[in-house]
Amino acid sequence: MAGIPVGIQQHMIKDWSVRDIKNEISKISWAESNPRMDGFVTWGCKQDLYEILWFVEEKLRRCSTYTGEEDFLQEHEKKQTWRILNEN
Repeated sequence: MAGIPVGIQQHMIKDWSVRDIKNEISKISWAESNPRMDGFVTWGCKQDLYEILWFVEEKLRRCSTYTGEEDFLQEHEKKQTWRILNEN
């Protein structure tokens, strides 16, 4: 297979939706906290959330580090801190 010609950039086709992924995870979270479900069912939901968390953490460990990433993460931490402080 021939290489990419000089000056030609590859473009990724993003065929997923972060909103849809978050909605699916929210469904699991809602089912986990549903008071009409028993502990067996809700524990299975929480296990699913852990599996997703560990999967994403593993993928993130394999990612490169990017310019602006530290600022992005610090901004997220600041928002989380304000959210926690405002809950109390």
